[in-house]
Amino acid sequence: MTDAPTGREERFFALVFPALERAGYTAYGAQQKLVAATGINKTTVSRLLRGETVPHVKFFPALAKALGLDPVELLVAAEIVPPEYLESQQALSETDRSQVGSNLTPEEVADQWGILDDVGRFTFFAVVDKLTTDEADEADPGDATAQA
Repeated sequence: MTDAPTGREERFFALVFPALERAGYTAYGAQQKLVAATGINKTTVSRLLRGETVPHVKFFPALAKALGLDPVELLVAAEIVPPEYLESQQALSETDRSQVGSNLTPEEVADQWGILDDVGRFTFFAVVDKLTTDEADEADPGDATAQA
């Protein structure tokens, strides 16, 4: 039995590898930089660079940031959420956001999008939390809580 990449791993690699190259993480000796930037262990980074694995979803926000990718793209490539989520996000970004209404809670959005399983909801809430935390930090960089 071999550890040949699955279709899921190949699709993830097809998205991530060009971004790894653009960011300089495929050069000789750059693995440690990717480990430091993402918190992913060295063995998993090595396997990621060979297209043999998809890292744990908890590393997606840091990986997306290091590679300049949208975390939702990683979730879709890893088959954690269906492609329709990415399509709906793109459609939302192309519309006037003021028409959408911003008074929905993340729980209501998850329900409306049909994200019902525990892993999907956890992932969705983690992405929302990461995005809203980053926006709050950028809004007031002098805030003592943002520096802690």
